Amino acid sequence: MKKKVDFLIIGSQKAGTTSLFHYLTQHPEIYFSEVKEVNYFVMDHFFAKGEKYYHSFFNRYKNQKVIGSSYVHMLPCEKCISRVYHYNPDMKFIIMLRDPVERAISGYEYALRNGWESQGNTIADALSLEGSRLQQEAYDLTYFYNGLYNRHITNWMERFPRGQFLILKQEHLKHDPEEIFNSIFEFLQISKRSIDTTVRYNVASGVHNKSLQKIMLAKGSPINRLLGALMSQQAKVFIRSKIFPLIYKANTSRRKENKTMLTALEQEELRNYFEKDLEALEKNFNITYAHKKSIGDSLVP
Repeated sequence: MKKKVDFLIIGSQKAGTTSLFHYLTQHPEIYFSEVKEVNYFVMDHFFAKGEKYYHSFFNRYKNQKVIGSSYVHMLPCEKCISRVYHYNPDMKFIIMLRDPVERAISGYEYALRNGWESQGNTIADALSLEGSRLQQEAYDLTYFYNGLYNRHITNWMERFPRGQFLILKQEHLKHDPEEIFNSIFEFLQISKRSIDTTVRYNVASGVHNKSLQKIMLAKGSPINRLLGALMSQQAKVFIRSKIFPLIYKANTSRRKENKTMLTALEQEELRNYFEKDLEALEKNFNITYAHKKSIGDSLVP
């Protein structure tokens, strides 16, 4: 593929990016990577393989006007910024935001379902482990750090012009999708189209077999290492884009998992964690979420 990727959905996790990805694939002028989550810029061993490896996820490109890719853990990953800049300094970025407390809890519950988070760890335990997990760049488990939106967006804008970013809120995608998509189409400089948003993607649910879920999704799992050692890149892309989603869907249960409820102490700790960043987010980007005593109140049992 000679053309560079034009735009990236870089975050944030559990904020509607999966739905956004699938909705945008309906537009004939957009071509997305065959695999939704391409972690090339985040993972050192993948980045070391170079652009040819990255472009192997775009083998079906047919001269669409813009090319997109997605990986929600790029937003908090500082080393990605220079890597993306050297790949394409004109890259455009779409960022989806969600109330950071709700997003953190959703990320924690998602990790529990997928077997990434120890079943014995409470959300307070996860917060106490945040520092060590950041050192390991385990962004799937840094539910709280990932929600420091002002910090991360500001880091990216130190390298890329502000005009190359479109920042959206998950609730707007739910309640006014037409306006959201029109803003995206204008941002990407493509024609306006009607988008069907009746299907919901990645909705919180249970799983039949958590061990199977962990094997499929965990980075560095035995099955992924086996794929890496024995199969061509084309075959791996096919399995990740076609086979794994079918298994994932079959392993999804309609049974709802128990919702995490914050104690008053946990609620206060999270208020304090996000408060300064939320104030800066409002000041710098005019994006508001609940502050102080109102944040997360509905989550207290």
